[in-house]
Amino acid sequence: MEIGIPIGEFDAAWGRQMAGLSTNFTVPMRRLPFSYGFDFGWQRMGARSQEVTVDVEDLGPTTGEMKVRSSIYGYHGLLRLQPLQGKVSPYAEFMTGMRHFVTQSEIKARGVDDPVSEERLASEFIGSIGWAAGINYAPTRNFFAELRLERLNGGRVGYVDPRSIEVDQAGNVDYSTLSSGTRVVNLTFGVGLRF
Repeated sequence: MEIGIPIGEFDAAWGRQMAGLSTNFTVPMRRLPFSYGFDFGWQRMGARSQEVTVDVEDLGPTTGEMKVRSSIYGYHGLLRLQPLQGKVSPYAEFMTGMRHFVTQSEIKARGVDDPVSEERLASEFIGSIGWAAGINYAPTRNFFAELRLERLNGGRVGYVDPRSIEVDQAGNVDYSTLSSGTRVVNLTFGVGLRF
């Protein structure tokens, strides 16, 4: 589980915490106290749902639910320094990659299994670099709990302001956008496995 806290210009423009999920995997470098790997993160900025009228082939006019979701996806390679291996193992990481700010809409109609409509309303990538520090507590050889703090820096990006999203009865979406830097602090609580 991950909590995102905007800082600096991102906090001034957006000013809200984000919740989401994160996962990473690392591979040790044999005898060195380093490992390398990949970190993936997802955070929800906001969402809106509205009942709309849709025309479905073989069903005719009916109603459905339109959901508009704004999210941030993070894709980062990492290099981890973890000099102590034991029940308690602190570590530090260098991270580099990109983040994806995206807003998508989906309409699901009653009586239809698959979505009637899916559309990407806004999408923008931004380079990202940062660091992380954490601590693993391993009560057994293969299982551990983790507390992790990340700080990610990125350039300016345009993104949908989820507070501004409006959907009318016909399924038309209206929204405004924000533009800011993308510095964020992520706090992660998790569990993991060692192989």
